[in-house]
Amino acid sequence: MTDTDEKLEQYEKRAPGWICQCKTCGLSEPYGKYGVRIGAASVKKCQIMYCSRCKRLRCHAIKKRK
Repeated sequence: MTDTDEKLEQYEKRAPGWICQCKTCGLSEPYGKYGVRIGAASVKKCQIMYCSRCKRLRCHAIKKRK
């Protein structure tokens, strides 16, 4: 199931330019998808989050999109 353009726009408003990337499989998703607003203090940090590809809790790197 893919996200609609409206949902992606909402995610981008919550955390503009930020992604979370699974350190195991490399799946990247918009960070705003998880309902979180982000600040500069989150740069180069990791969080334990559910990975939809791995189907498990995994460590995700929080990154600014290039």
